[in-house]
Amino acid sequence: MLTTALPLAAAAPAMKNMESDRLLCVVRNCGGWLCSHAARHLRREPLPDRPLVIAAVAMATGCAAPQVVSLSTVAWWGGAATALAAWAILTRQRCPIAAAAWLASGIFAGAAGWSTARGTLFASDDLAWSLTESARPVAIEGVVVESPRRLARPAPDPFRDAEPQDAAQLPCSECVVAVRSVRDGPSWRAASGRAAVVIEHRGRAAEPDFPAGCRVRVVGRALRPSPPLNPGEFDFQDRARSLRCLSIVRVRAAGGMSVIDAPPPWSFGAIVDRARRHGAEMLRDHLGPRQAPLAAALLLGSRESLPREESLEYLVTGTIHILSISGLHVGLLSVALFRGCRLLALPRAWSSLAVAGCIGLYMLLVRAETPVVRATLLVWLGCLGAAVGRRAVAVNSLAVAAIVVLALNPQELFRTGTQLSFLSTGVLVGASAVLSSRGVDDPIERLIERSRSPWEQRLRRVGSHAWELFFTGAAVWAVTAPIVAARFHLFSPIGLILNPLIAPLVAVAMGWGFLCLIAATVSHGLASACGWACDGTLRCINAIVSWAAGLPGGFWWVAGLPGWWVAGWYIILAVALFAFPRDRLLRVGSWICLVAAWCGIGLCAGGVARVVGGGPPALRMVVAAMGHGCGIVVRSPMGRCLVYDAGRLGAVGAARRGMAAVLWTEGVSRIDTLVVSHADTDHFNAVPALFERFWVGEVVVTRAFLGNQSPAVVKLLHRARAAGIPVRVVQAGDSFPLDDCCRLRVLHPHASSSSAAIDDNETSLVLAVESAGRRLLLTGDLEGQSLKRFVASEPGACDVLIAPHHGSRTSLPADIARVTRADWVIISGPGTSGWGEVRQAYATARSDGRYATVVKTGCDGKSGGAVAVMLTAGSVRVAQFSAGSWRDVLPARACEGLLPRDDVDTAASIQAASDPATESGRVRAQPAAIRSS
Repeated sequence: MLTTALPLAAAAPAMKNMESDRLLCVVRNCGGWLCSHAARHLRREPLPDRPLVIAAVAMATGCAAPQVVSLSTVAWWGGAATALAAWAILTRQRCPIAAAAWLASGIFAGAAGWSTARGTLFASDDLAWSLTESARPVAIEGVVVESPRRLARPAPDPFRDAEPQDAAQLPCSECVVAVRSVRDGPSWRAASGRAAVVIEHRGRAAEPDFPAGCRVRVVGRALRPSPPLNPGEFDFQDRARSLRCLSIVRVRAAGGMSVIDAPPPWSFGAIVDRARRHGAEMLRDHLGPRQAPLAAALLLGSRESLPREESLEYLVTGTIHILSISGLHVGLLSVALFRGCRLLALPRAWSSLAVAGCIGLYMLLVRAETPVVRATLLVWLGCLGAAVGRRAVAVNSLAVAAIVVLALNPQELFRTGTQLSFLSTGVLVGASAVLSSRGVDDPIERLIERSRSPWEQRLRRVGSHAWELFFTGAAVWAVTAPIVAARFHLFSPIGLILNPLIAPLVAVAMGWGFLCLIAATVSHGLASACGWACDGTLRCINAIVSWAAGLPGGFWWVAGLPGWWVAGWYIILAVALFAFPRDRLLRVGSWICLVAAWCGIGLCAGGVARVVGGGPPALRMVVAAMGHGCGIVVRSPMGRCLVYDAGRLGAVGAARRGMAAVLWTEGVSRIDTLVVSHADTDHFNAVPALFERFWVGEVVVTRAFLGNQSPAVVKLLHRARAAGIPVRVVQAGDSFPLDDCCRLRVLHPHASSSSAAIDDNETSLVLAVESAGRRLLLTGDLEGQSLKRFVASEPGACDVLIAPHHGSRTSLPADIARVTRADWVIISGPGTSGWGEVRQAYATARSDGRYATVVKTGCDGKSGGAVAVMLTAGSVRVAQFSAGSWRDVLPARACEGLLPRDDVDTAASIQAASDPATESGRVRAQPAAIRSS
């Protein structure tokens, strides 16, 4: 046995070496097979030289760099000067690759410095420095940059508070004024900056006439745009900064704005402005009242007068691009001009010059928006190439357009319209290259084509054009769909069919519209005939879009896509375009596999993040910043959603935007329970929009709300029935689960409180949300005798109290704080003149020596917005949305100024000496975690 064991023991290392060598050989073979298989699908031919594309990419990256790296303008430009110096030295030393790298670095750093300067540096005498986010009286003098544009008047809406003095319902015009001086006491001092002036038209006042270039005096109330108060909301302040128009002045009537000096007769801006206004008047005269605003948007870029409902239909069907002047409009116009020059037998150089001049004038006529500037630059480069007998390379032309646009305003990089414009153009360039390579090269195929009858050839040609139109439209839709879903929360598959269908109609409508404008200077009858044809075409477009907007499944509102997924999608597209050979790019299967793979990665990553990154089950509540209003979103530990009220006083549009933004940011696409506390519109005028954009499981109301006969309540209940949403009527004592870990208890009103003599506020639905021993108390606008009886009934303690009636003095702050013993009190509203007194009452009313932390949706003297509360069995964490991010709120013992110093120190010593496991009145739990803001 020993003699046999020894050879086996000696052979064991050799056997292990053989197995490892075999495994290594298998790995090498597999790796070689994978490399060879991948090499067959990768590009082998070198990429063409496109230096302008590299410069445009470096410039765009530099414009985005300040969003990641915070450096001063001097530091960026110092780096750019250093890089350019290195480029010059290396160029002399004949090191082209290193010199090109340093040149790209110099472009990058220079663009970053320019972006920082444009976004953060403003003159010290800019009007905005003397303003706040609250309106104050102001008198300014300046020069009109853009003449007043009539804004669309909101349609009658029962969900809007119909007050005669409500400025939101008055017809308004808007213009831009370059500020020259501002009134400072009895004298005037020099000032600068731009101001957006909104003029209200009260009574039967005539339309204001302030042409561009005239000097005016404006007396009104001015403020700065406010930052977003809710996560996911549009940042109007950032938009104003990118346009360098930081002030808003609202004038009560046209009399508050007067002309000091008329514009010079040779003012080019005034001439263009008069031509634009004259064109809009001609369209109003020769088209129907409903189609004239659409024609003005289609031909002159004036979208302000379009009704909101009509614009929404174009938005949800993915056809909103035809309402703003873009590359489609400029391209159609340039093609028509080229064909007109050909009919007139003009030489090529003169034709190019004429087309370039006409397109340039048209760009100024429609206010030179970024898509128009981009399209105009492409036309100019094409005309230049035609004039010198060279064909312009489309990719290089697009790169030149990007460089010019970013040089004019680096902040355009972050505008969704600019991104979609360049993306769509890039896709069209690629699609045209693909379609041009599919020509018939086989002589037999050409012979067969010639043997067909003329009608068959014509039909085949029409079918080929239709296929090309659908192919390019589908390519644009597929590439832009992620960014549309991320920014607009829309997924519109109907756009795949609709855009190719209405594109020819848009061309026809533009043709008749331009003929109407031209004929108006010659013959009124001929202009009316052209206007009638344009009106009929626009009616067809409107009918098709309205029909498509009503199709079930034509579009879906979505919560949005993660930023990393959207960015990765476009990175993968760029890599595929550079890495795949031409034959692979022409295969539809390649792109289907790419899309499927990236969608699978996104789904897997989302699932892994929920499993791995999720913390302990928690009850989460977000109190949206709705101004004077209320909107509360509660997520249960198992992910079900409760919405308690959704409304705002007067500003219906702002209420809809705010609530939808909060829900989408929270990843909500389904509202399981929607509670309307009472029949005041500032608590439910955003609910109809939630019916349209989210799936709603049920609506919970009181019997008093159900019996209310106001138009807003009647229409809300009608819309709920039309949407098939059940309505549950509750009263005090009712209890039902939100899910297995969360229960809802109705504490008010009682059956006897539904009398018609009681005010709506007194019938507010008071709801307790309980989970894992924690309790939220949502009180609506409860006040008066009902609130006194509610306090006397001892409703029990809670962790978080939503103060009744937006924290007003009539909400009995001391009494309700004493009986609920809340650690946190949240006020949904901007606060009133007695805010300090109310805050002190809520904070100090408890009789157990503890102090409540009082937070409202909007801080004193600084920006602040929505409030988020995260409750687990062991802690309560509160954060407030401020400056674009969530910041933790300190508990009361760390808040300076809320209480006298002795009281703060006493409270801190009491809580520090307490037992680590404290009795909160709701649950035996660990002390709340303290997080630094």
